[in-house]
Amino acid sequence: MLEKIVKSKNKEGFRTLFLVDILYMKDLNAIYGYKNGNYIVSQLLKLLKTTIKQNIIKLLKQINKHNKYIKIKNEYIDVFSIEIFEDLDEIYIKQIVNIFLNDIMTHIFHVRKPEVELNIDITIGCSKSNDNKLIIYAEKALHNAKLNYHNYSFFDPKFFKYEMLDTSLIDTIKNNINFNLVEPYFQIISDNNTDKVYKYESLMRLIDKDGVVMTPDTFLLKSKKYRLYPKLMSIMIEKVLDYVDKHKIHISLNFEYHDIIDPIIKAKFINTIKEKNIGKYITIEILESEKIQDFNIVRDFIKDIREYDVLVAIDDFGTGFSNYEHILELDIDYIKLDGSLVQKLNETTYYNLVKSIVVFCKKENIKIIAEFVSDLAILRYVKSLDIDYSQGYYIKKPKSIDDILEDMHE
Repeated sequence: MLEKIVKSKNKEGFRTLFLVDILYMKDLNAIYGYKNGNYIVSQLLKLLKTTIKQNIIKLLKQINKHNKYIKIKNEYIDVFSIEIFEDLDEIYIKQIVNIFLNDIMTHIFHVRKPEVELNIDITIGCSKSNDNKLIIYAEKALHNAKLNYHNYSFFDPKFFKYEMLDTSLIDTIKNNINFNLVEPYFQIISDNNTDKVYKYESLMRLIDKDGVVMTPDTFLLKSKKYRLYPKLMSIMIEKVLDYVDKHKIHISLNFEYHDIIDPIIKAKFINTIKEKNIGKYITIEILESEKIQDFNIVRDFIKDIREYDVLVAIDDFGTGFSNYEHILELDIDYIKLDGSLVQKLNETTYYNLVKSIVVFCKKENIKIIAEFVSDLAILRYVKSLDIDYSQGYYIKKPKSIDDILEDMHE
């Protein structure tokens, strides 16, 4: 009844919601037992409903907010919601966040058997709205804070509403899957000694409703978020390997770590190259090295595909794969220099860094490909370093298979 009265006074219905999450609750349960874990939760709930609530009310009085109704509850096991029936400005939201941080992180919590006094750490997510999705917005804020190792994050509902309304991209991705429109484009990798085509890298493209070709930067993150990427990748693999089989062209195909651990994608790739006997035309470029969680899985995958004469490249060297030990462990044929290094070859520091990579690779009989060769000056630097191959817009932009075949027959 009180909540209805408060809402009637707050005519627009705006509320500000905080979610307070106890960090490392699983560890506390593991160390002190679940009973003590529940005891800590009960102590925090009491602290929120007494000291912290009074401190928030004091602040609301100071800023002339007369709506003092605050709803506090244990939302989940270790997550608490504090709902204030006011549209609070950011400056006051941050002051309330400071109340949470100061009052909770300096508070002494107790456990029994053994008798221990301890402090706890928290993460806070906050949002404000006048609709019924407020809890979703606050959860997004909490997730963002934990993801980025921050104590606090605020989520603006406008972003959520825009995301929900902007369905055209998802529809485009689904349309490409349903009608098999995913199309590989191919970019030349050139031999720096002969300036002739050495092989091609295959790059995923989608087609929108107006026939416009879309590059991965416009759709890749969204396709992963909505769990549509594996279907896109499955179509991509099928088409690339079909083109290789028909035209006997040497192709590099990008694999992320999640492609390697996906049993369907992995089986589709290996079964197809085995059936068509085209492994000798394929190079797998392993991407997103900084996200590789288990190098043993990658090593086993390389061992499996080598049985079919597939070659292996490591992409973006100079980022996550900069550990030379990993390179030696993974038994690879090529490394592709990260574009950020190639673009700065005119700077002495980067030139010398790349030179040291070249020396290492020559000793280990690993070929080097320079990406993002965008002009003649960069190409000259690349050649002066005795790098084996070049790729980039100065060499050639990505093209459709029809254009590639036309170039081959000129």
